[in-house]
Amino acid sequence: MINMRKVIRRKTDETYKHYRREIVVELFADTITLRLHGTRKRYCQPVSHVFDYFCRCEALRIAREKASKRKNRRKSK
Repeated sequence: MINMRKVIRRKTDETYKHYRREIVVELFADTITLRLHGTRKRYCQPVSHVFDYFCRCEALRIAREKASKRKNRRKSK
């Protein structure tokens, strides 16, 4: 894999909630940074933490689906 030497910066197509501003995503080395367009406050996390968070969310979603299916099967009996 090639090391990143420059910051990759992209802006979302749609505005974010009631802020009515786009989110700017910056990727440099192994850090992902999010901020609202036109603001200075940045939220930074290593990519590995973001990936772990998404994995946990997906696992919870699958567990909820399984529980819902079990509940529906018990009701139908």
